[in-house]
Amino acid sequence: MNSTNFHQLYIFYMVARLQSFSKAAQALSISQPAVSIQVRELENSLGTSLLHRMRRELRLTETGEAVFSYTQRIFALAGEMHSVVQDIQGLHTGKLTIGSSTTPGEYILPWLIGKFRREHSGIQVSLTIANTQAVIDQIYAHELDMGMAGSPVNLKGLASFPYVLDRIVVIASPDHPLSQEEEISIRELRNHDFIMREPGSATRKTAEAALNSRRVEPRVTMELGSNEAIKRAVAAGLGLGVLSEFAITPDLAAGLIKVLHVNRWECSRQLSVFYRDDKYLSAAQNAFLEFLRVDDSTFGLDIPD
Repeated sequence: MNSTNFHQLYIFYMVARLQSFSKAAQALSISQPAVSIQVRELENSLGTSLLHRMRRELRLTETGEAVFSYTQRIFALAGEMHSVVQDIQGLHTGKLTIGSSTTPGEYILPWLIGKFRREHSGIQVSLTIANTQAVIDQIYAHELDMGMAGSPVNLKGLASFPYVLDRIVVIASPDHPLSQEEEISIRELRNHDFIMREPGSATRKTAEAALNSRRVEPRVTMELGSNEAIKRAVAAGLGLGVLSEFAITPDLAAGLIKVLHVNRWECSRQLSVFYRDDKYLSAAQNAFLEFLRVDDSTFGLDIPD
């Protein structure tokens, strides 16, 4: 076997990770034929096929799975090497990759990242918004440094700590009949339509658990895939919504929606930060984790009790 060509190996790693020649070409800023040629030359060098090439699907062979596993470790180690060099140079340069579920990713982390970069302008930060399991998988695969989610993460190989309590509130249009009441009972909610996030959403699970604990089954008449869509639908008077207080601040201030005062409504979740506990943490990662641990910001919230 010839000596390993790391350029070819990295191109294969990108193809396997993205499961697409075209996506890998776009990410690497080279042509798709060039990607195909480099992967084919790597296969010739190794003397085996790494990919099953089908019309609508790209799958790794058994050997390809083994090689991909090694490339994940190789390029994670290369990233660690660069982090060590940056540490020696101090916090003047560096890179952070963060993953997050929807609510913290849309309403909390952008603000925090901006505040952090005012202190460390040389550190480049990228934020990926995905479901919690996808973020966990990418941290295990060394593709993300850390994550934030709306549920505790207690898994082998991951360290975590609670960051902030996220209160889930019931919202309505200012013209909705319930908006005229100073206080309502949870049971009154049974008689009204709800607009909810899609099944599997952490916000929806938390809200449904709070309702079910009071023997209230919400009448869900519409499911929408984003917090912004729910706010628009609620403001249009299409039903009640349940969202994180972090998601509604500007809409509340603009008078587009109201928070309902629901008697005995207790609904919150702990947002947590998590990261690998078995890998070297760069100075940039340690600095951001420490920043989160000492940050006591309220994000400008002014939510009625």
